[in-house]
Amino acid sequence: MIKQLMKVTILPLLIGSLFADDWAIESVYLDLGLGRTDAGGIHGCEMAPDGNIWIVGYGSVLATADDTLINGTDTTLVRPIWVLDGDGNHVSFSPIRFVTNADGSADTLDNSARGLSLDQNGNLVYSYYNELLRFNYMTGELMDRYFPTYDDAGSTSSLTEATVDDAGNIYVSWVGGAGRPVVKISADMTSQSTVYDSGVNYNRTTTVNPAGSMLFMGSTWGSGGITALVANTLGTAFVHGMQYGAVEHTWDVYDITYDTTIAGTDTTITADTVTTSTTGDVDIWAETLDWNLGVLWAGETDPGWYSSFDEGITSPHPYAGEWIGFSTNGGAIVDNFGIGQSVQAADDASALAATGVTCNPRAMAKSADGMTLYVADFSTSCIQKWTNAAPVTLTIDDDSWDDSPIVARGYALNQAYPNPFNPSTTISYEVGRTGNATLEIFNLRGELIRTLAEGWHFNGRHQVAWDGKDNSGMQVPSGTYIYRLSSTEVSFSKRVTFMK
Repeated sequence: MIKQLMKVTILPLLIGSLFADDWAIESVYLDLGLGRTDAGGIHGCEMAPDGNIWIVGYGSVLATADDTLINGTDTTLVRPIWVLDGDGNHVSFSPIRFVTNADGSADTLDNSARGLSLDQNGNLVYSYYNELLRFNYMTGELMDRYFPTYDDAGSTSSLTEATVDDAGNIYVSWVGGAGRPVVKISADMTSQSTVYDSGVNYNRTTTVNPAGSMLFMGSTWGSGGITALVANTLGTAFVHGMQYGAVEHTWDVYDITYDTTIAGTDTTITADTVTTSTTGDVDIWAETLDWNLGVLWAGETDPGWYSSFDEGITSPHPYAGEWIGFSTNGGAIVDNFGIGQSVQAADDASALAATGVTCNPRAMAKSADGMTLYVADFSTSCIQKWTNAAPVTLTIDDDSWDDSPIVARGYALNQAYPNPFNPSTTISYEVGRTGNATLEIFNLRGELIRTLAEGWHFNGRHQVAWDGKDNSGMQVPSGTYIYRLSSTEVSFSKRVTFMK
């Protein structure tokens, strides 16, 4: 029988709920009826505190006949913001086609969407191509606007989806992020500072944890996984933490040999193809990143895009086209949903969406209780409604990256060394009072993996080695594990990563 680590409070890391259910599709909340189109699909979706859902498009998918403005001989196609209630009807101030600036001047929304997020008060922060706009979620009025710049010359370019911490600080980077910084913008959207020198090339999304101590950047067109950054003590700068998003995959590799025959002036080339199978880890394309109940959700790209882009990988990995839920303490996959399928132009995209097919996830809105998700697809311009009565729930402790010892009441738990490790690592600890103590290894789901020490301990320093095996002597999978020192007085936990 598997022993479960039941008390979340004793772990200063991440523990998943032990009785999680599967996600089920309830309905298609919005279907624009466009079929497969990559010309400019939905590129942002958020639920405001009042339950209304805000939607923005990369191109003109949300535009109607009313959104073509003619001024003399010039024509402008508006790219409006839709705000819908729970039944899918426009609220009183929707669509939002125009904004009023602080000086009273009017402006037309005719630029391309790059993402939507909520600030600490539930207002909407809109990545509007190269500019950030903030909207009052109750009235739809423009509150602030700001142009993030990536150099001293004041240059601007296509932004990622922005993200906001609990203090109201806004973080954003650039789609073409190589050589361009990740910046933190003040809560009043009047100034910015660089917190990391170079972003990801290419990337559509930037996400921060509530405390502002960890940043996550996605990837596209190159399967770069998820880049995790960790803040310094003052929160003024970040350093590289880990790379998440590796999944195991088996694919065929084609070795091509050429048989060239020359007869006179004619040359015949015959290609002899030999197929072999290989298994290894491949990185996801995290087109979007969103939090729900402590789980970091990544929208993986269209399976057809994935396999055609990566040279040598001839098939998509098992999660392609799906939503994948990650623990942010080591990157374990803790949940997923959707039927990943590359929807073709001839397919009935509406019918497939109703069955749970997810093609090219691009945005996620969630209910306040986290039990309902509205997920937008870029290629089919559909928004599905998924529900779960008991979703995976994780807690995040912002000290989980700290390698310093945990010390209290004469007890201490040190960072395992080496970390990451293979084949073994040493864990040293101190017991403050003679008596019973236990040192155990758990996975990120809270399941007991190995008991390293148990029973009577004299006070003082102890150490034990872990060889990466479980209690049955089997090698554990690569990943991050939790080791816990407990006695009648204290319970400490830290993390260690095993790599094959």
